[in-house]
Amino acid sequence: MNLPILPLILPALLSACLSATAQDTPSDASARSAAHNAATLPVREVTVFKDGHAYLLREGSIPADKAHELVLDELPVPVLGTFWPYATGGVKLVYAKAAREESETEVEAQNLRQLIEANPGKRATLKDSSNEMTTGVLLRIPKPEAGAPPSTLFLLECADGTRAMDLSQVRWLQIEGQAARTVKEKRSRERLTLRTEPNPNGSGGAGSARVGVTYVQNGLRWIPAYQFDIDGQGQAKVQLEASIVNDLIDLEQVTLHLVIGVPSFEFAGLVDAIALQREFAGVAAQMPAQSAFYNAASNALRTQIAGFAVDEGLPAPSPAVIGAEATEDLFVFSLANISLRKGERMTLPLREFTLSYRDIHTLDLPFGPPVEVRQQLPSERTLELARQLAHPQVIHVLRVRNTSDAPLTTAPALVTSKGRVLAQGKLLYTPVGSETDLKINPAIDIRVQSEERERGRVPNAVQWNNESYGRIDLEGEIQLKNLKTAPIEVEVRRRVLGLVDNAGQSGKAKQLEIGAIARELESVSWWGWWSWPYWWYRFNGFGEFRWVIQLQPGEEAKLESEWHYFWR
Repeated sequence: MNLPILPLILPALLSACLSATAQDTPSDASARSAAHNAATLPVREVTVFKDGHAYLLREGSIPADKAHELVLDELPVPVLGTFWPYATGGVKLVYAKAAREESETEVEAQNLRQLIEANPGKRATLKDSSNEMTTGVLLRIPKPEAGAPPSTLFLLECADGTRAMDLSQVRWLQIEGQAARTVKEKRSRERLTLRTEPNPNGSGGAGSARVGVTYVQNGLRWIPAYQFDIDGQGQAKVQLEASIVNDLIDLEQVTLHLVIGVPSFEFAGLVDAIALQREFAGVAAQMPAQSAFYNAASNALRTQIAGFAVDEGLPAPSPAVIGAEATEDLFVFSLANISLRKGERMTLPLREFTLSYRDIHTLDLPFGPPVEVRQQLPSERTLELARQLAHPQVIHVLRVRNTSDAPLTTAPALVTSKGRVLAQGKLLYTPVGSETDLKINPAIDIRVQSEERERGRVPNAVQWNNESYGRIDLEGEIQLKNLKTAPIEVEVRRRVLGLVDNAGQSGKAKQLEIGAIARELESVSWWGWWSWPYWWYRFNGFGEFRWVIQLQPGEEAKLESEWHYFWR
């Protein structure tokens, strides 16, 4: 057999679970094999959260009249404290045990090393990198010590002695006669064993019992998306779809629960000891915590599972939405007959409903630091600040009232009108009965001009710690003109650094609290350009002016405001 030496690549990944059995007595091994064949703990139900965590219920049936060991095909990697094995129906759980086991299996030779290992004692001819031909008997490749890298040396017993050669120097190899093509290879696997025995206090008799595990693991998520088709008269037809991303485990005809809400997994970054791992890489970014996860320790979930089976001769049922209900702080959509292998993605519609909306136009005027701070900024930052404060725009938004029976979740939202795409916005979480604003596009037919002027200064206006502080009074003006052919409603907000004095044209003025100030400053880049003096917070604050106005086609409006701050 003439085998050219070509680059041969080992498989990138080995299966997490092989078919070899542990070193048991024959009776133990046969019992273990029978139990394993009887129940492999398929996935029955999965509760999926948007942050990538999933709560899995895996369950199988066993006879209840004798002890059994069930072996899970792969070892889960649960979040710390979420792994719970159980048994019902006349048997009790003795233990759940995780262990690593090594076994030997025959694999196809895929490189020169394995080919030589498979044919010790065979005569062979080879050509090395210098085109020299050598004939002899192949000897076994020396086994490396534990932890040492594999040897690249092999031995060839020739007529004039034994020759040591390096595998990398061989160009091709010819083995006389029929060459063996398989080699034994040691592989390590992790396995989970559930040990059960009849419960003397139970009533299972000789019938069947149920045994399984529940746990939370990262790797399965769902991504919601909305489409709003507006009719221009205040009604929007809303469609909600779910994209399911499965990087965790094969799902076959399972019931899937998709959760709207914010789960709380306090130990999400830690792995349960059953996983035989010290730490878990790739944990999804955490969402703010406030609520418990769906059916986390529910006896109903464990005992009300129907015997799940699909006849091989019949087509699998199609996925279907089977329910939607609120559970504590969460809302759950339930889907039946979901089959999705690891690595696959699925998109399916969840529901359709109609919501009312109003066309609103909003103007959020950007604000800047006091003139005394601006004078100290480098020229490049002065230009950047000018760009940030220039050209305020009115934004067209849909103010949507959630009159459905489920909360709206944070998700992308595509807005269409009569089949034409208008925009895509971001829908925020909205409880039932509440309103939310879905931004569409800048309203280019509404002209905006804004101005800010200093009205005057009062030196030595206040004294504090034997120091004098001057008062700087300012006034602002916003001019709006409706160039549309229809009347509009505009909500205007102007924020200022300092203390508010007066809002004209029936506007409202107020000082903001510390929490609101922190939220406002999150998106303000220039706040950290300058070190604010300690006395600034003693005299000054953060103010806001608001107006709600109606503009007819061609109509103009002028909105005035006054405020002041103190400076040393």
